[in-house]
Amino acid sequence: MNARALVETAPSLLERLERLIDTELGPLRAGVDPLLEELRQGLAALHPGPGGQQLSPQRQQEQRTRLDQVLDTLEDILEALQRAARAQRHPGPAMGRRED
Repeated sequence: MNARALVETAPSLLERLERLIDTELGPLRAGVDPLLEELRQGLAALHPGPGGQQLSPQRQQEQRTRLDQVLDTLEDILEALQRAARAQRHPGPAMGRRED
């Protein structure tokens, strides 16, 4: 994928991700909002729109490294929140409780 296609695709992919998060997590989504905003800003910095200033190669690499970290953290938090959301929708027997 060339850079121009990525600039046009990244926002739509992020929007799709946010819709999926809304569907899966509902109100628990608030737990990832700051990371989604950081991801949005990082992508905008890496791929500025027309007339935007391109980062230097060193800053681009720093931004990519930071975005990798954000995505790793986002993945971990999404997994935890997804488990919590599923537990709320389908409560099972209480852990550690014995039924006689």
